[in-house]
Amino acid sequence: MWYWAVTVLFLLWNLVGLSFFVAEMNDPALITAALSLEELAAYNDRPWWYLPNLGIAVMTGTLACVGFLFKRKFALRFALVSFVAICISTFYNIVISGTWEIVDTVDKGLTVLVLIMDLLLVLFARMSVKRGWIR
Repeated sequence: MWYWAVTVLFLLWNLVGLSFFVAEMNDPALITAALSLEELAAYNDRPWWYLPNLGIAVMTGTLACVGFLFKRKFALRFALVSFVAICISTFYNIVISGTWEIVDTVDKGLTVLVLIMDLLLVLFARMSVKRGWIR
């Protein structure tokens, strides 16, 4: 029973991430409206690959959750791809871009939470394969 509860929790989490990504693709002003001038400058200075990488992260994370729903082993591969993409984005945000110094505590916490949730997604997928819950 807890397998399904965890699967639904991860699916909802990834659908929220996917909705933010779709909103950013369709109307970036929704995302940028609340940013300070420093944050807006960092947002506008992101490299060309940042948004596609983010799209890969949220889409593969969501597909991993769909794999859990259908108990398919491909969920592990998608979870791993999502984790690598999230690590790339997080590394860029914290180390390269310098946005870590200009964002508030809530945004820092959300950045860490996204990374932790994706790591938990990978661990859950590995455990599900090892225990034969997904095939």
